[in-house]
Amino acid sequence: MSNIVQLDVRPVEPKDRFERIMGTYSTIPEGGTLELTVDHDPKCMYYTLQAEHGEGSFKFEYIEDGPEVWRVHVRRIGAGQPSPAA
Repeated sequence: MSNIVQLDVRPVEPKDRFERIMGTYSTIPEGGTLELTVDHDPKCMYYTLQAEHGEGSFKFEYIEDGPEVWRVHVRRIGAGQPSPAA
């Protein structure tokens, strides 16, 4: 079973959440999983990872889908193909 790092950003100031989430994800080793708990749909993380690391570099799975709490597992698969700059 892969290593799971849990991160609950609900108590974090909204202005600091995205940086905390992406910073924590960047420390996850290949094959590891970030379990993110947040009070809104974390789609922005999916789109950021897709743009910066490529579609095949992660797996994004909803564990709990609102309406008050969202939990997702974001598994780091490996190096994907970054999208070309627009």
